[in-house]
Amino acid sequence: MRGIEYSVAPAIWAGVFWVLAALALGAAAYLIARLVMDGRRSELEQQAPVGAAVAGPTAKTILDERLAKGEIDVDEYRERLEALAT
Repeated sequence: MRGIEYSVAPAIWAGVFWVLAALALGAAAYLIARLVMDGRRSELEQQAPVGAAVAGPTAKTILDERLAKGEIDVDEYRERLEALAT
C-alpha cells in the first residue's frame, strides 16, 4: 500500500501568495504615507514662516512710482537711484 500521495506544490504556492500579499500591503502603506506627507508638506510650504516679514514694494519700485506720479523730477530720481545702488 502506497498511502496518500502528498504534493508540496500547494504549500509553495501558498508561501508565494503570502509573500506577494505582504509586499503589496507594504507598497500600499508606503504610497498612502507618501500621499499624506506630500499633502502636509505642500500645506506647510503655503504658510509663511513664523516671524517672517511680509514683503512689500522695493525701494526702486517706490522710486519709479514717485517719478511716474511727478512727485520727483528725473535728476532727483537719478540721484536717489544712484544712492540706492551704493
